[in-house]
Amino acid sequence: MKPAPHLRWPAIATVLLASALPAAAVHAHGSMVKPQSRVYTCAQGNRENPTDPACAAAVAVAGPQLLYDWMSINQAAANGNHQAVVPDGKLCSGNNPTFRGLDLMRSDWQATPIAPDANGRYEFQFKGTAPHATRDWTFYITRPGWDPNGPLRWSDLEPFCTLGNTPLGADGTYRLNCPLPQRSGRHVIYNTWQRADSQEAFYTCTDVQFAGGTTPPPPPTWLDAGALTAQNDLPAGSTVSVRVFNANGSDAERIDTVLQVGQTSISAWPLHVAQQVNATAQYARIGVLSNGVITPIASASGNRVYLSGSGRRHQIDIRLPDTTPPPPDGDYDHVYPQGIGSYVPGQTVVKGSDGKLYGCKPFPEGAWCNINHDAYRPGTGYAWRDAWVPF
Repeated sequence: MKPAPHLRWPAIATVLLASALPAAAVHAHGSMVKPQSRVYTCAQGNRENPTDPACAAAVAVAGPQLLYDWMSINQAAANGNHQAVVPDGKLCSGNNPTFRGLDLMRSDWQATPIAPDANGRYEFQFKGTAPHATRDWTFYITRPGWDPNGPLRWSDLEPFCTLGNTPLGADGTYRLNCPLPQRSGRHVIYNTWQRADSQEAFYTCTDVQFAGGTTPPPPPTWLDAGALTAQNDLPAGSTVSVRVFNANGSDAERIDTVLQVGQTSISAWPLHVAQQVNATAQYARIGVLSNGVITPIASASGNRVYLSGSGRRHQIDIRLPDTTPPPPDGDYDHVYPQGIGSYVPGQTVVKGSDGKLYGCKPFPEGAWCNINHDAYRPGTGYAWRDAWVPF
């Protein structure tokens, strides 16, 4: 059903205009350069075809754009609520889909040697590509015993330094002096930068190596578990689930991929399923193995499933979308999430699971309407207001 402009948008035009104005002032912002952040390290190499295995894996999952936008790992409406907008397992990407390759669970991200000065402190340097007034900088470090082969979670971190507004140096660098916690071996230092002049915040993962400590655990050994074979095209809205089982038959993990428009052909949907698995799974990877890197490809039968751990097996489940049309009464286009991937910013109206109607925000915020993630589920997701306007 097409939008009825006289009913929908004039009533909320003022709200939409107000929400759209800040986007026009958005700029790129920066990243840690001493020690080098994960994304900045990768951006210093070949951005289209990285030779570093971890960087190559990140690009294989998310594409090279994350390396060109290395300064932009952000959440527009964080407002200090970092754990609400950035869930476990997505800390390094800041829950920003462009940077999802940075969340890969690997122990071979390049780590910078780090040590305190004579006073037990360290001067972090953050390259700022656009200055902002700061509410606070907060630094976290992984706890002793943290496993780099697992997902990075908030519970893995403990804060060790908070700073207020810091001027940008003449050379375009924020210098942030902090006491450095005692650690040994490999760790991640996580940084949040909350602006004072906006709700926007930025996130940085930095891999570091302290003196001493035990040798980090080796990366998992991936065992070929067979091909991912597509038999036919799938309709938009289909859910492809990759389920991994332990040797005793219990569930180890499940990764669901909801196919959007443009991802449904016999060669395209295996690629998108593989990208989702490689970005989020702990025990599974899908793609072509070459020089230790598993890279997904667009192919109906060219991708292989790889599992880690003895005795694990997997299963691929496909669930087609519910094609039952929405009730004829009501002024909306879809019952969410039907049609996701084809929503038009500033036009599409959906009926949420709460029975209420929501309008997709105008561009650029409206792009979030097509992100199939519980965070943006209209009316109920914790970040739904980034994408939707209630009626």
